[in-house]
Amino acid sequence: MRNLTSSKSRSFLGVAMVATAAGAVAVGAFAIGALAIGRLAVRRILVKSAQLKSLEIEDLSVTRLHAAEVSVSHSLKLPKSEAGQISA
Repeated sequence: MRNLTSSKSRSFLGVAMVATAAGAVAVGAFAIGALAIGRLAVRRILVKSAQLKSLEIEDLSVTRLHAAEVSVSHSLKLPKSEAGQISA
């Protein structure tokens, strides 16, 4: 107990409090950065090879699509201008 009141002990306690405060600020900054990155929109994804068991996309625009097998569970609608271009 006597060591807690010594000057070395007080300086160590001050350093520990400053280090704890700096660590708390760093953790807060990291959390804010993670939230900001989570809100970024993904503009481009390049996937060379992927296997997906299930995928659901609300709005999808595709320039070119190559598929070996396609199954449609609901209805499939194509624009009238491109409907005649599809060949099996």
